[in-house]
Amino acid sequence: METKSIATFPCPWSMGVTFLTAITVVILTISTYYVWTNELIWLKYTLIIIFLGTIIGVLLLMPLRLTIGNNKIILHRLIGSIHIPFKDIIELKGIPNSETAYSIRLLGSGGLCGYLGKFRNKKLGNYSMYATNLNELILIRTDRKAYVFSCKNRDEFIESFNSLFGNQV
Repeated sequence: METKSIATFPCPWSMGVTFLTAITVVILTISTYYVWTNELIWLKYTLIIIFLGTIIGVLLLMPLRLTIGNNKIILHRLIGSIHIPFKDIIELKGIPNSETAYSIRLLGSGGLCGYLGKFRNKKLGNYSMYATNLNELILIRTDRKAYVFSCKNRDEFIESFNSLFGNQV
């Protein structure tokens, strides 16, 4: 069955992500501003390049919206979308943020522009997380990977998926 995009759900930042991102940017800006002596000018420019690279990198990877349609779920980002075909999904459910507690970040961001990258914990195992609000988490498992996403109106997202795909998951 071929379907068009039936629902799109934005991925807004929570207060925690907004605060953490703002504080990080302020600290990075102030720290590069105060390293200004002629003896350490190389350090100042090195820090600026590293900080700008980090901020641009996480901005490019942060989730913008989730779309259900065309027989797949799509996580839209500024660079590269993640496509998960319905036929590959073996579990899709809302989870509390306690499910991601005590996770080890293997690669990615732990709050700057969201929680992005590869993580691992005892409950979920290895998983990829692209979340901007830890109170609206969605777990999607395929036979090969586990994903944790977030979006506005998580329960409506899950209902939309279930109404389209049925309770086959």
